Formats: sequence, C-alpha cells, structure tokens
Amino acid sequence: MKARLILVGLVVAFTSCQQKANAPQAIAVAAANTVVADHQAAKEGHGKITLKAGSKTWTVDGKCGSVTNTGALIVAVQDKDIAAKVFTVSFNTLNYPQAGKAYTIKKSDYMSEGKKPETDIYVAFSQITEKEQADWSSDDASGTLQFTTNGNEIKCKFSGIKLEPSAVYNKGENNSVGIASGEMTFYKN
Repeated sequence: MKARLILVGLVVAFTSCQQKANAPQAIAVAAANTVVADHQAAKEGHGKITLKAGSKTWTVDGKCGSVTNTGALIVAVQDKDIAAKVFTVSFNTLNYPQAGKAYTIKKSDYMSEGKKPETDIYVAFSQITEKEQADWSSDDASGTLQFTTNGNEIKCKFSGIKLEPSAVYNKGENNSVGIASGEMTFYKN
C-alpha cells in the first residue's frame, strides 16, 4: 500500500511539473527562482529503462528526478507518453547514492518494522492505463547497479535486475518475471 501511495505521489509531482511548464513566462521565471526549504529545485534528468517479461517489452523513456518521503530517497523515471508508467529505485536513507558504494537490491518489503540498512535498495516498475495495471518489484539481490557522480550529476547504469510480477495486478502474459536494464541521470540540485 505504501508503494502505491509513493507511486501516486510521484505521478502527481511529475504531472504538476509538466503543468507548470505551460505557465506564462513570468510565472515560470518566478518558479525557477523559488527556493524551497533552503534547496533549489534540481535540474531535470533523463532515463531510459527496458523491462522484458515473457514475450513483451516495456520501455520507460522520460524525465528522471528524486523525491524524499518518510525518511527515504526515491529516484523515479516517468515515461514521456504514459504518465503512469514509472520506474523507481528506493533507498533507506535521505542521502543520494555515492559512486563506488555497494548497494544491495532487496525484495520490496514496505510492511516490515524497524530500521533497514542504508545500503538496501528496492526497485519497481509500474504501468497503469485505462485497460490494465501491471507492477513488478525487486527480488533479493539480482542484477547490478553502478552509480557514478560528477558534482551534482548522478548517473546509474544497470542490467539484469530481476523483478517479480504482482500477484494482484499482473494477469495473463504480464504475470511473468521481468528483467530490467537501462540507465538514468538525475541531479542533487
């Protein structure tokens, strides 16, 4: 349930950003100069992720950014054509990923109590359309992620990340294990 709330929050945030882009120039300039909680809004990044499950392939290609929520950093890529098609990487910390630091992909477990290691991350892919909803989330420790940093810019390349289908939402051909690969670039500020 928490994952759904986070996904909905990210979709609303990205959609809001998209609507602001259509504002008159004076409002856009004012918004670009607005400082929130002593932090400048981060530059928009980009990502392209492919998920192969069964004989189907899904691609998320669009803007990438991060948000903090309940003590966690969530990096998301939202598709440019289907706003509710999102790839996320969730961290157990508010800190941005560091180059050379080892992170362990874990099974998405939002219901367990207690503090989890800061090096554990959770990966998910979700698509919601009028016709279907399909979700996949990480199993334990499959695939690789590599982060590189250059000032405020963070790049992530990954491949072979095994994602388990949702027993609730994935039906038919969508109910098969997916393998995610791709890259994303996002910014601290």
